[in-house]
Amino acid sequence: MATATTASNTPTAAEMIARASGMLATMRARAAKAEELRHIPDETHRDFIEAGFYRMLQPARYGGFELDYGTQTEVSVELAQGCASSGWIASITACHAWIAGMFPVEAQEHIWGDDSGTLIASAFQPPSDYRIERATKGWRVSGRWHFSSGVGLCQWTILGMPVPQPDGKPPERMIAVVPLNEAQVDDVWFVSGLAATGSNDIVLRDVFVPDEHTVEYKYLQDDSPTPGSAVNPHHIFRLPLFGVFSYNLVGTAIGSAKGMVDMAVDHLKPRTTAGRVRLATLQSVHLRIARAASSVDAARTIIQRNCDEFNRMGRAGEPIGPDYRARYRRDAGYASLLSLEAVEDIFPLLGGGGLASNNPIQRHWRDTHAVGQHIACNWDVAGSTYGAARLGVLPPDQI
Repeated sequence: MATATTASNTPTAAEMIARASGMLATMRARAAKAEELRHIPDETHRDFIEAGFYRMLQPARYGGFELDYGTQTEVSVELAQGCASSGWIASITACHAWIAGMFPVEAQEHIWGDDSGTLIASAFQPPSDYRIERATKGWRVSGRWHFSSGVGLCQWTILGMPVPQPDGKPPERMIAVVPLNEAQVDDVWFVSGLAATGSNDIVLRDVFVPDEHTVEYKYLQDDSPTPGSAVNPHHIFRLPLFGVFSYNLVGTAIGSAKGMVDMAVDHLKPRTTAGRVRLATLQSVHLRIARAASSVDAARTIIQRNCDEFNRMGRAGEPIGPDYRARYRRDAGYASLLSLEAVEDIFPLLGGGGLASNNPIQRHWRDTHAVGQHIACNWDVAGSTYGAARLGVLPPDQI
């Protein structure tokens, strides 16, 4: 097993966030190149390794930092102010180590036993054209999984798997870890927002997945012990996966929106109309800037409050019940909505120049919208699910 770090060289959450904040100018300078490449630049990847971002939530027994869940959210807020795709990759890759820490110890050993720096991708949505069959002590799996962010940086992946049931019953759901050397990655990520996340397809063709590489959803929905928490006792490995998963994503929306507001302010200060009226003197501009900045601050405050709450409850062993989990998902969706409202307030102020695809402020507008397209951050889904639960139409943990 890889040697764990000691407490003396484990950074604090504040130190990690400060490292991310210090990279803002660099992220902004590399954003256009990242978008052209359709993945983060190699130098950014190296910077993230050196900063320890991918280890934020990794089990300490494999050299990880086991920081409070939500540290990755704040890191993504800081990075996304310069490059949303880079903030997304830092946060989502870190969270995959957190999820892997919930798997049976055999799976963790296979992932990190020889190399504690092994990185993990994911694709949670049910695959298309799939075939999953029971085999001796495991499963034979074929299918295509979409939207695997940062997969080109990784050596393993976590996949959502619908397990067929007899008599036409709906599939049971589980997740599985699979080495990427047994998969094919198809380069299909040609998009208008979050273009540098490299969120390509993963294809399996009759791959054997042993039972110890799988976890059923029922062990991940509440705050009960997970298979991995037997060897990783830190509270983050008992957090309800699907109640808080969206906090790996929403920080990118908040940071991207904040980056757009800040860049727009600098852009607008010297601008004038054709009639030589300074835009900075117009009350309508003042109100748009104020409303957008307030929306971003409100979004960040809501998310920080919830992270403080569920980490406190987790450390104290207090139950994080279904009503809490429903609210956490609602608030992630609402923070995303507030971020979208912020960039919509700002975009009209850019004028014709804002239509140029190479406008860096417009990139933030596109990237913020892209985060809102993710089902875990989509307000229509999160808000409707919460409302239905409050009215008794759906159970609070409807996924």
